Amino acid sequence: MSKHRRRRFTPPLLPARRLGAVAMAAALVAACAASIPAQAQTTVTPNEAGPIPLVRDSAVTIKVDVSAMHYSRGTATANYTQASAATVAGSGCKGDNPAGVDLSPRTIVTVKNPNNAVVLTTTSPVRDLSFAGLFGNPQSPPLSPQPAPSDTNYRGDFSGSGASHGFSAQLNLAGQPAGTYTVTTTDINTYRTKPLFGAATPCIVGTPVASGTGFGNTAVAGPKVTTTTFEYRPWAATFKDVFGKGSVSANIVPAEFKFTLDGTTSPIFTGPPAPGTGGATQFYALPGGFALPSDPAACVADPASCLPASAVQCVPSNGCTPRAMLINRPANVVGATGLVGVFDLSTKAFVAHATIGGKKRVLMSLGTANDAYYASVLNQLATGAAAKGIDLPTILATQVNVTTGGQRTSLSLLNGLQIDPSTAAGGVQIASNASVQAGIVLNIYSSLRLDGGVCLTQSASSSTAPARFTRSAPDGYTVTKSDLLPAVPSVGPLGALVGGPIYHITGKAGTGVLVNTSAAIIGVDTAANEPNGYPVWVSPFLSGVHTVEPKTFDFLGTGTWSASEKPVVNGCLVIDFLLGAGVMVYNNPLPVGLGTIFDPLTTPSPAAEQLTDAVNSAITDAVLPVASNPAVDSLLGQLTGLLNP
Repeated sequence: MSKHRRRRFTPPLLPARRLGAVAMAAALVAACAASIPAQAQTTVTPNEAGPIPLVRDSAVTIKVDVSAMHYSRGTATANYTQASAATVAGSGCKGDNPAGVDLSPRTIVTVKNPNNAVVLTTTSPVRDLSFAGLFGNPQSPPLSPQPAPSDTNYRGDFSGSGASHGFSAQLNLAGQPAGTYTVTTTDINTYRTKPLFGAATPCIVGTPVASGTGFGNTAVAGPKVTTTTFEYRPWAATFKDVFGKGSVSANIVPAEFKFTLDGTTSPIFTGPPAPGTGGATQFYALPGGFALPSDPAACVADPASCLPASAVQCVPSNGCTPRAMLINRPANVVGATGLVGVFDLSTKAFVAHATIGGKKRVLMSLGTANDAYYASVLNQLATGAAAKGIDLPTILATQVNVTTGGQRTSLSLLNGLQIDPSTAAGGVQIASNASVQAGIVLNIYSSLRLDGGVCLTQSASSSTAPARFTRSAPDGYTVTKSDLLPAVPSVGPLGALVGGPIYHITGKAGTGVLVNTSAAIIGVDTAANEPNGYPVWVSPFLSGVHTVEPKTFDFLGTGTWSASEKPVVNGCLVIDFLLGAGVMVYNNPLPVGLGTIFDPLTTPSPAAEQLTDAVNSAITDAVLPVASNPAVDSLLGQLTGLLNP
């Protein structure tokens, strides 16, 4: 063997002799080659197994395990055999030049969508028949890059387990209709007789007839065509948790869904509900939007309690277009995995209780459009709240009461973020005059204007020194920290929120408002017809709350806050939030505010007396039952003393 190889490399061979030497050497590699299937199998991945493969993802791979073959024999009466790479290199049928004979075997795959439109046509690749390719591993792989058409290109497959077999192509179904897709595989095999001495017969398109474990000495002319199908059923709706903790994917016809929670994916729930599962997926048509409930379990148990009176239950397969989807697969009935939620199919807003493997979480979204504005702010807020042992999603799902002139409705704080009272058609207009809240207060404010002058690039928060912020924009927060008032000690579950330095935060709404919502999550409120809620130290958070969209506000207390300004074009982007314990005055009509107590030289005036009386009244309602909680009693006691002239 070694002497033979030395003779091949020196002296250089003529082209014809080189080809013969290559063929002979490669034949040694292929001596033990076995036949491979004569018929290509075309598959689509990823898929869900079934009578017809089911494809969910838009990105799929079409794979052919074996491409078309070249068959050869030495005499007119001998049986055909599948050609090895060495045989093809020496005497196989080659060529893919449209202007030439075009005799290379090849496989063509065509995919048509449900409308019979071709979405993919792909042909088996040109393979490497060079010396390096014949001795490569795998043997004779596809060339990269693929060459231009020529009379010497070979697009078929080879016998032998060491050879490179088949090919694959990527198909992008994004934007394509759901339904049944047809995959047509056309194998253009070739065969010929090549005696040891004498001329070879012409290349013929056809496939030798199988016989035993190999092939006989007859062939069937023409290509071999096979078809297969798969169903493309993408998820019609995807709902993403605004905090990035999970998502829900659903189809309407048929009704089915799956969900993820902290990186774990549930099985697909489909078909009619099993007996005793407590309900299934329901759909409702209604003329407009609807407010998400604070308790999805109560809503799916009694849809009339949470959906508008105009909502009508419907069966989408009968032709209705639903707006609301209710899923009721509780984990306590169907096992360790379950989902109970209410979904807006138009805006993609939702709230759901998800459980996988015993782990539970509230998933929610304000809707695709709103999440683009709120996600960053809410995630900052959630991080700050989590550091204090507070679960923000639970707070956002807390029920609140909203007064609309002479009417009253119940919403969750999540709804307050969903609704833009100033622009939303049929939305809830939150009406509020000057009022005072005491307790745990949540405020989120953001605005974007593209003209009128740029602002400074600046940001600050309660966790970064000097814990102060002076706005350069005409709207947003100004934050002052008291260096005179004693800090509140951090004690108990809410200590990190209730404790810390005293801040004075003033805010003003401007133009281009993206978010402006404020509520006393827990506490008391002087607004008309508002009930007193539980005091701030009570857990879980259960109080009724008055929600406002204030033009101005004035806060005094402790808490977590963040404020930022960023120039955008010739304008400014403002993003602020506050989660604090203290006193908030909304739309104060008086010329003085809570900041006056930061100035020891301020002389009380009749206006200041009116303000402090209102604040004192609100705080008194919260202070009465707090004797058993020193931290909260200390905070509210300090505020009461400071505000009582």
